[in-house]
Amino acid sequence: MAPSFKSRLNLRQGLDRDVYQIIKKMEDNNDGKPFKTVSAAYDAIKKSNSSLSRQKKRPLEDSIDRVMQFRKEELEDSEDSEAVIEEMESKKVDDDRFLLNRQLTKHWHVESAPQATNEQPAAKKRRIQIDSEDKDGATSGVDTATEAAINGDAVKDTARADRQEKTVQKKSPKSSRFKVEQLEEPLPLGGVGEIHRHLLRQTRYLLKCPELYEGNGWRRVPGMLLFGPPGTGKRSLIRTVAANLDVPIITLNGCLEDPERVEKSLAEAFDTAIGLAPSIVLIEDLDWHIPKPGGTNHNEHGRKVLNQITRQVQRVQQEQANVLAMATTSRLTDVDPVALEAGLFERSIQMRVPDQEARHDILRVVTRDKQLSGSLDLAEVAKMTHGFVGADMVILTTLAEQAAQERIFNTEDPEGRQLELLTRPPRRDDMDVSDTISLDLRQPAFTTLPIEPLTLDDFRLAIKGFTPSLRREGFTVIPSVTWDQVGALENVREQLHMSIIGPIKNPELYQEFGLRRPAGALLWGPPGCGKTLVAQAVANEAQASFILINGPELLNKYVGESERAVRELFQRARSSTPCILFFDEIDSLVPRRDNASTDAGVRVVNALLTELDGAQDRSGIYVMGTTNRPDMIDAAMLRPGRLSVRLFVDLPTPEERADILRAIYKTAHANTSEAELARLAAVALDPRCKDFSGADLGGLHIKAAECALRKFMLGKKTAREIDEEDWEYALENTRCSVLNPDSYRKLDRKLGKGE
Repeated sequence: MAPSFKSRLNLRQGLDRDVYQIIKKMEDNNDGKPFKTVSAAYDAIKKSNSSLSRQKKRPLEDSIDRVMQFRKEELEDSEDSEAVIEEMESKKVDDDRFLLNRQLTKHWHVESAPQATNEQPAAKKRRIQIDSEDKDGATSGVDTATEAAINGDAVKDTARADRQEKTVQKKSPKSSRFKVEQLEEPLPLGGVGEIHRHLLRQTRYLLKCPELYEGNGWRRVPGMLLFGPPGTGKRSLIRTVAANLDVPIITLNGCLEDPERVEKSLAEAFDTAIGLAPSIVLIEDLDWHIPKPGGTNHNEHGRKVLNQITRQVQRVQQEQANVLAMATTSRLTDVDPVALEAGLFERSIQMRVPDQEARHDILRVVTRDKQLSGSLDLAEVAKMTHGFVGADMVILTTLAEQAAQERIFNTEDPEGRQLELLTRPPRRDDMDVSDTISLDLRQPAFTTLPIEPLTLDDFRLAIKGFTPSLRREGFTVIPSVTWDQVGALENVREQLHMSIIGPIKNPELYQEFGLRRPAGALLWGPPGCGKTLVAQAVANEAQASFILINGPELLNKYVGESERAVRELFQRARSSTPCILFFDEIDSLVPRRDNASTDAGVRVVNALLTELDGAQDRSGIYVMGTTNRPDMIDAAMLRPGRLSVRLFVDLPTPEERADILRAIYKTAHANTSEAELARLAAVALDPRCKDFSGADLGGLHIKAAECALRKFMLGKKTAREIDEEDWEYALENTRCSVLNPDSYRKLDRKLGKGE
């Protein structure tokens, strides 16, 4: 007769399940002989190298006692109990506070037992409550009831088949909390080779070789923070490192979304992390969950999250578990500074905007499975994608594929690939309806879309219609303005080459001469003299990242927002060094503080002074500003170390006017003859061009070009060029825009004497 089933203890806690596995393994290694006492099992665990050996004595002994009782009942149970135990261990068990609910519902949807007879006694009913985790990370309770009649050895197979029939009772799913992920293979990454090796080297010793720290008394880093612009691959890098080290990742973002369950959810997540050690716990977008006090996202929930995470990290350190806390953020300035202090995410690693070489590497990874044209040069694509991050490269490649598909759709095909416009006859009714145009949607001749190799033109078309993420945050493409388009200003060009272009192109040489601190330059003078054009030519020659800032863009009426905008601006510049920050009309942004009309202006001046002083690292960041009124700028901005290089851009001399006019003409006209260029000197030296700025000379050219076009359209001339009569008309109808140039020269002499 088959033995009856007994009610069994449930191993509800994670510690009990871990102890069960260790004791079962030790008993199997000892020819299946069970431990006789709790003390014997405790001593065996303490002598092992298991992570349980670091558990406190009292909780560990209590857990061992429960497991030994469980093992005793297990040996006395039926022959299929082993399979049931393994199934129960693979599932998560409900929390103790749901025990009452299970007691009340255990008789629901239970099949009635067959009538017991003298020849065939009925087996006792048993029920095991199992939690199963769905693929989204949410848990749902599955209530399984099994009842079968056992009729000796003759009906054993039938009884086993009957036990396969289960009645499932569905519960409402709980909200997802943490997610456990085990990557089998590293993700393909490009352009992050150096930082990948650096991060892998650090995490390897922290997670895989903890004895190195214990033996030497070195302090282990509890947490790391990866920060940088969005789309640079912070999360992918952490997942790749975890795959390289073969450790699981426990993502905590779900634990932080419910304010009422933060403490319990984090405790459960860290219990799992400790049980799976070595492991990594990950928090994405740390600035959102632990915002800086006083910021736009700050609330009491953020402070509570910080306290609970700090408590759990301290618990990991006390138990000496091989668990490393990691986080990511795109806005380091918005993270609570307490989270970056010792004891939490104390080590920060910056992800930078990829340079041309890194972009080339990213493109090779993204297009590794694509069919490329033999003439496609990925290095040329990398050169055209300045300011693009890894995520932008993925989208760009997809857009290039769509452009290649469009070539297939637009190809002339007599078999009917294209949509053909047909004229439909009018309807036959009383209504007066004109002919309507319809589309004849013909079936394409191909059943599958042909593969079209990607070409350079596909990428050019994709770049033309795509705005990268950093450009939406203020970054601009490298300007196309060259010095040939500027004309004259040789002295200004020489000084800027010494102050900005040289340190960017050859930093080692400048450091040997003690020039380690980036300089700032202020271009000032009458309007229209080419100050902005000069700044664009500098960025083009240096091939540096270029961020254009109009002064009023940083001003905000809300307290703290203007300073925050300044910090974010310099943080973006640090992530893409070398970088030129260009402040147009800087006098509107940093006015004299004694005459400032608003407190916001004073706060912006203070924030800019702090950043220019290099309180944080400013290496590789070069600041340029333009203004017409340097006397309106706060004096502290002009001292050495800040905007110390002041360049006066005066109105051009007659010879410089000729040079500027030639540059304007060559830029506007693709094919210029020597005769056309020969006329320009006489125009520039004409007395009527006195005190003309570069902008005035540009307006002079427009007047002459309009006059020539008007004559050509009226048939009064056949040559498509600007002749002497056109220039004469322009000289008669153009006036200078700078009315008092001597005032700027007096101000230059005054500033030069330091008055």
